[in-house]
Amino acid sequence: MMASPPTELTALLARWRSGDRSAERELFDAIYPVLRGIAQARLRRLSTDLTLSATEIVNETYERLLGSRRIEYRDRTHFFAMAARAIRHFVIDQLRTRGRDKRGGGQPFVRLSELDQAEPAGGDSIDLRVDWLAVHAAIEALEQVDAGCSRLVELKFFSGLTVEEIAESCGVSRATVVRDWRFAKAWLAQHLQALN
Repeated sequence: MMASPPTELTALLARWRSGDRSAERELFDAIYPVLRGIAQARLRRLSTDLTLSATEIVNETYERLLGSRRIEYRDRTHFFAMAARAIRHFVIDQLRTRGRDKRGGGQPFVRLSELDQAEPAGGDSIDLRVDWLAVHAAIEALEQVDAGCSRLVELKFFSGLTVEEIAESCGVSRATVVRDWRFAKAWLAQHLQALN
């Protein structure tokens, strides 16, 4: 999935963090196409009434990620985990800015089980035609119950990371990711169903 080898991107992040100006351009060249690919994948199934371009998402995500050196990115996987959070918050900000009502501005309610069935086998992409404000609120509620599962949902929905990369990012086994995803999906389905 990632364009640059993991060690190369990790090294670029370390050089950038230390203030190396040449690393900043190399980092941009390495991550921009990857972030764009993630954004395009998420936008493919976006409903037509939310007009976001991959370029808008990538530019805003890049600015949120690299606009300050305060964040200590450990490695490439951590960086893309943080990108997932930035993408999520940007999309939610856009929904709120565009004056959506509390329940998603007419977006259809789609159960998580239906999302799974609509995905190709092994796919981690999701249908963005859902009520993302409700999903965002549910992810925040899940964070109060189990922060690790909440982070897993965020990574699965927004980062484009594979199950193995999510396991690496969270410091857990692949089996734990699969087990936690089953729990999180059931918890979110129950939470979202209660809102419907």
